[in-house]
Amino acid sequence: MLHIYLDQNKWVDLARAATGKPHGARFADALTMASAAVESGAVCFPLDMYRYWETSKRGDNRSRNDVVDIMRELSRGQTMALPFGLLDQELDEALLRRFGRPTHPRQQQVFGLGMRHIAGKRMDWPGLDLSTLPDGGASMSPAMRAQLEESLYSTMEEALHRAGPQDLAESGFDFANSDHAKRFVEFENILAGEIAKKGLTGDLVDLAVRGADLGDIKPPLTEALERIGTTFEQFATTLGERGLVRFIDDLPTRYVTNVMRSAKHRQSQQPWELNDFIDIVALPVAAVYCDIVVTEKQWAHRLRQGKVGERYGTVLINDVADLTDILVNAATP
Repeated sequence: MLHIYLDQNKWVDLARAATGKPHGARFADALTMASAAVESGAVCFPLDMYRYWETSKRGDNRSRNDVVDIMRELSRGQTMALPFGLLDQELDEALLRRFGRPTHPRQQQVFGLGMRHIAGKRMDWPGLDLSTLPDGGASMSPAMRAQLEESLYSTMEEALHRAGPQDLAESGFDFANSDHAKRFVEFENILAGEIAKKGLTGDLVDLAVRGADLGDIKPPLTEALERIGTTFEQFATTLGERGLVRFIDDLPTRYVTNVMRSAKHRQSQQPWELNDFIDIVALPVAAVYCDIVVTEKQWAHRLRQGKVGERYGTVLINDVADLTDILVNAATP
């Protein structure tokens, strides 16, 4: 099965095609082929946390639900893990390759079902309450209980997916006022200032970005090192500067993250923007673990420049209409 990841604008393109909007006409064939491929089981279009996040920002109920409708149709509830759990796995595997430990690296399932898979233990889901039944549900068969639980979770999943900014704010999920993106831009602007101050260019920019990233992942790295009985200082001394760079590059999602960040830092025409945060936290997981990624032109170009497609066997395109030929080939025995 092919896993195809679409960034937000590409889902909007398909929603326009599904609702007969003029701007969606050129994507109609891709939508038809995508629907058929999903129905046949040849393809899935998994969602990540950031698709929920960005969709929820759309204040217009109709346009938001148009996007949700096509997301639900093509994803069939398939979702992708957050970067954090995958980083733990990648750290353990990179340490194992160098030190022979840990003998049992932590594992994170990349693909699963619904927000329950995305959130994992980070979110408490209400259980099925049968206390109002005469016997407290004791006479209910396990099969019926399981069916009711699945119906409950399905209803909650859809409600969460369709919720707008006001609904989420009232429920305690105030994405609109999150300052993650603002803090991200501030951090990158500080780094950009240091790069400019020191006059760094070319490969030295890449080294500066990796060095900053090492500081960013130091807490989970330190925890991973403690699990194999060593300290960050011992680790850094053993590997040395070149070894640390190779270690960072051996973490798949961090490699992609730093390709994207370095490409942005190498140019000065486009300033860091809030939207860059979503792209840089979302695309690395997709670029490593999906078969096809459809994203905006600048990122598809930069990922190709960084040889991400070659490294992880990922097809990188920037126009969802180009999926038509890919899906035709996928459906051909």
